[in-house]
Amino acid sequence: MANIVEVLGRDIMHKKDFVKTSSGDRAKIEGLENYKEWCFRTIITTPGSLVHRPQWGAGAKDYLNGPASLAKQQELAKRIQEQLMRDPRTEEVRGVAISVNQSNPAMTYIIVRVKPVGYDETEMKFEPFGV
Repeated sequence: MANIVEVLGRDIMHKKDFVKTSSGDRAKIEGLENYKEWCFRTIITTPGSLVHRPQWGAGAKDYLNGPASLAKQQELAKRIQEQLMRDPRTEEVRGVAISVNQSNPAMTYIIVRVKPVGYDETEMKFEPFGV
């Protein structure tokens, strides 16, 4: 059986920019942290923005400065769930919640309950609008 790093992958760490190690190499991220970072990138990426993967992304940023109605939140939650389930590392998406601060809609959080392959259910909280 494959180990968990092989299942959830290894990638170059990217936090607003590439992260360097003390030796000047690009830092790497692996396992569950790599999966969480992939989930965040999937949530914020607008479909059609990547030529080589035009169907990828839930497009959370498309909802910025828009109405925070329940219908829009449900639409975004459904898009997120569908996108996360497209990846074979996702065994199950058990819930997606949108938490909007009514006095400051830019302070919106997306909470995802997901079961990645090889892990128990994990709850992840994302702030997709960078405030």
